[in-house]
Amino acid sequence: MLHVNDCASTAAHLIQQAAREGMHWDFLPLADATALGTGVPGAARKGLAGMAWLSRLAAGSRSHDLVHVHSAGILRHARFALRRYVLHCHGTDVRTQQYLPAWAGPVRTGLERAEAVFYSTPDLAQHVLPHRADAAYLPVPIDTGELPEWAPRPRPRVVFASRWGTDKGGPAQLDVAAQVVAAVGGRAEVVGLDWGPSAPDAAAAGVQLIRPLPRAAYLELLASAHAVVGQSAGILAASELEALGSGAPLVMPVPLPLYAAAQPPVLADSPSSAVEAVAALVADTTPHDPSVGRAWVARVHGVERSLSEVLETYGRVLARRAR
Repeated sequence: MLHVNDCASTAAHLIQQAAREGMHWDFLPLADATALGTGVPGAARKGLAGMAWLSRLAAGSRSHDLVHVHSAGILRHARFALRRYVLHCHGTDVRTQQYLPAWAGPVRTGLERAEAVFYSTPDLAQHVLPHRADAAYLPVPIDTGELPEWAPRPRPRVVFASRWGTDKGGPAQLDVAAQVVAAVGGRAEVVGLDWGPSAPDAAAAGVQLIRPLPRAAYLELLASAHAVVGQSAGILAASELEALGSGAPLVMPVPLPLYAAAQPPVLADSPSSAVEAVAALVADTTPHDPSVGRAWVARVHGVERSLSEVLETYGRVLARRAR
């Protein structure tokens, strides 16, 4: 199996779990064009790098039983090098890109031609199922064994887990941030990532921004918080799940109706209740059992379960080919 690209560490987690179960899977990252320069020479180098990457992808497609592509957006270019593939939709690709003129054709054609389709958060169903009624929801896989255990700092810390942008809740997210700063800013460190188009607005609201961290350091940041505040878009992305899986208290400023079948053990369901929950956690007046969140993530998002579901789908794809 060849996994192409990685989103929210999904490919990495699946490959690592496959190795633990005795399987060797390969990985092809996207071409890195960050150091190739600008202007005409830079454009030429990027073109050559892109052609070389497509050549590697085409070779990998021929030499592996299955190619698992992470993000439909890649297919705008990669479709020329792929014969057959399983497609994994992760968010922006189908939530945003497929509605843009330059991307709509490749994304929707990619969905239709894929041998199987996964989507990673329940809100994506409305964007995927009209094109692929057989697409399967595969909850974001989390390896709870790699997560640090919750260890809040002596000085209280509140962490906003997501990037700052419309797809994460936009103005509602910023409003919650401003209310949290007003409520606990004098007693706690309120931090977030310097990431996303609305990051300057978060800083203006009083959030202390830090540059994106290496993965291990980011997980430690989440596990060090008295409270982690999730996004305002009504879903749990990898950051929220990693916080919950570490045992940290996860506060959500919106309800989560899309998770009714397996309700996550989060605190709050509105901006006002989220601010109240954060204030109580900072004041240490709310008892918290970290094992509850860890157990829920392991049960619903555990990488072992995810790999089992992926293998079942691979088996069906290969069986169809053999008929």
